[in-house]
Amino acid sequence: MGDPSTASVSKMTDFIDIKTLVVCYGLCCCTQLVAFILQYRINKGGQGIQWWIVGSVLMVFGFFMNSFRDVELLASIAIFIYTASFLLCFLCIYIGLAEFVENKKLLRPVLIIVGVSLVVLSYLAFIEGSIFLRRTLLSFSCSILSLFSAATVAGGNCKYTLPAKFLKYVFIFNTLWLFAFAVLPWWGGPGIALFTSPSPLAATYFLLMTTSTFWTIGLIMLVSQKLSDQLRSSKQFLESTLNGLSANIALINAEGEIVLVNQAWRNFAAANGMSQDFVSEGVNYLRVCEGVCADNALEANSFAQGIRDVLDGRLETFSMEYGCHSPEQKRWFLGRVNPFCGDGPRMVVVAHEDITERKLAEIALAESNHKLELMTNEDGLTKISNRRHFDAMLAYERNRHIRSGATLSLIMLDIDFFKNYNDTYGHVKGDECLQAVAQAVARCLNRPTDMAARYGGEEFVCLLPDTGILGAVSLAERIRKAVMQCGIPHAASQVASVVTVSVGVVSCICQESITPELIVQRADEQLYLAKHEGRNCVKFRSDDDGMYAQMHNGNSWGLKVLWNSEYASGNADLDGQHMELVSIVNSLLERVLAEGDALDLNSRFNDVYHVVEKHFNDEEAVLRSSGYPEVDEHVARHKELLQKCAGLLKQDAETSVSPVQMLQCIIHDLVLNHMVKEDGKYFAFLNGIGTTAK
Repeated sequence: MGDPSTASVSKMTDFIDIKTLVVCYGLCCCTQLVAFILQYRINKGGQGIQWWIVGSVLMVFGFFMNSFRDVELLASIAIFIYTASFLLCFLCIYIGLAEFVENKKLLRPVLIIVGVSLVVLSYLAFIEGSIFLRRTLLSFSCSILSLFSAATVAGGNCKYTLPAKFLKYVFIFNTLWLFAFAVLPWWGGPGIALFTSPSPLAATYFLLMTTSTFWTIGLIMLVSQKLSDQLRSSKQFLESTLNGLSANIALINAEGEIVLVNQAWRNFAAANGMSQDFVSEGVNYLRVCEGVCADNALEANSFAQGIRDVLDGRLETFSMEYGCHSPEQKRWFLGRVNPFCGDGPRMVVVAHEDITERKLAEIALAESNHKLELMTNEDGLTKISNRRHFDAMLAYERNRHIRSGATLSLIMLDIDFFKNYNDTYGHVKGDECLQAVAQAVARCLNRPTDMAARYGGEEFVCLLPDTGILGAVSLAERIRKAVMQCGIPHAASQVASVVTVSVGVVSCICQESITPELIVQRADEQLYLAKHEGRNCVKFRSDDDGMYAQMHNGNSWGLKVLWNSEYASGNADLDGQHMELVSIVNSLLERVLAEGDALDLNSRFNDVYHVVEKHFNDEEAVLRSSGYPEVDEHVARHKELLQKCAGLLKQDAETSVSPVQMLQCIIHDLVLNHMVKEDGKYFAFLNGIGTTAK
């Protein structure tokens, strides 16, 4: 007797021939192959999917080779490959399933069954040629493999899931009808009809197509279920891990929306009165940052931009410290943005760590270090720099000036008859005198780069970076007058009724041979000269000693420009004008040293400007008439200097320019440097050397 289910299926397939079903089954296998490939692309980590892909490929290849079974030369080979492909397809489905559910207990017997079956199928295909035995063996072997697949699913790590139960019953059904298809023909006539009648064979193909479709659906469901479980487990693990951290952490997607936050994030929001609507999953965190107003708007916008930069790949990571102070407490946070390492759309991990304790400790440490530095670098009595700090800065500035080639100046001063002052007024008053002198000196320094220090006892020094002798002497005279204007009574002084100072000034172009000790020694020598020549005066030494000299002015010593025979050009008219310019410079210099910043030099500067302009015109006429070959370059230099002076005049009209700065332009640029460096180029020519050579 035939199987009732088979008979019912036969009725459905009476209208469909076997070839049509074979084609449909082949298309079904191709569809399964595509489905497994897509599933693998979604979940490459799913072990076993590769084997299912290989099994589907073998099934498709088997159907392809089946089309060659009627070719005489290829019949045996095609039949063997066709049947072997079906058997190996079942093997691949089993291996993939065993790996996926992590249950390989039956793998060895399965391999033995497949190996023996392949050997027997080779014999039946190439030697015996029995269709009956070949189909019986193939059906029986595949039924055993289906049974083992059902057992593997039932004993695997996914056995309690709905897809696993569904898949188990699909394989059990497949086992039963394949076993029936293998055994029933041995009953005799009715069974043999299964191999010879079209309807039963069509039913077989129909059932095989149906069950293979079902197990494909089951396998995909199993993969999806496992992936979902893994994601759920990963999320739970991630949440539990994040909740164990003290930092406020959120996971932000490419659109700026919060995907996940930890408990610390929620607690912080609650503690600061923030609505959960602004900090929970689904909220656009970038918009929250951009919506911050008032004091924290700049930091919030900067942090939002940092998140965008990491999301867009412009930055690998981003971090910033910011203050988020409440009325009750000052707080600081460290915000970090790092890319989220995982498959799928780009996301970032945002963490805010409370660093208030560390920040407060840093502030306290900085304040302590500042106080310690002040204690280390500051003179305890006068509150200006001490000797130690001065020595360090002098060494530093000397090295810097060696590299730059600029002029460095040093002022050293000493209170006149200070021992007599202490003997007369006492040491307490002596300390007060030192404090008053120190503050008077400090007030005279206008630039932040200048430095006043107590050198020792009643000696003080002023370090003046990038300052020439003119500026240094001018400042020294200002300090001398400032001390006198303090009006500190000094009855025991031999030079005045008030406290005075003697001042030594040195200005030098630093070289390796000029050590810090040598600079101090030179200043001390000038201080000694000031004391020796009457006290309450300024003495100086400069690398430009040939250009400047001391000038006696009342009870003080000032600065004077000297006429040097080397400045003679050979033209009497030009030399006369040069001497006149030196005389004008000395007159202005005397006024500046006497009156300081109170002097208005604008009108006098204009007079000098016009004198220089006339001199330049006369000089250019002489040079052109004499045939000086570089006259055009010299004229260009004249125009450059006049433009510089005109610019300084314009600046003085808008914003006051110091007399020293104006004199610097007149003396160094317009007169001395030009006369020595530029005019010196044509002196030899006018004196006849150039003419003789010509």
